[in-house]
Amino acid sequence: EARGRGAGEALVRACVDRARAVPGCTGVVLSTQSAMRTAHRLYERLGFVRTPDRDWNPLPELDDIMLLAYARTL
Repeated sequence: EARGRGAGEALVRACVDRARAVPGCTGVVLSTQSAMRTAHRLYERLGFVRTPDRDWNPLPELDDIMLLAYARTL
């Protein structure tokens, strides 16, 4: 079990660092499930902002599945 050990934060930071290393990359967008409230707080603490205009449904035939988008400018 990785909860509470900083694994999620380390992974998000690694993604941001990798994006920064890409010439011309100006930001990062991630998607998450609405029930993952602890993760949402982590993303916000790391500088991500909710971007509802980028929310999407990976399974359009199922109306109740919506992934929430968060974005961070680099």
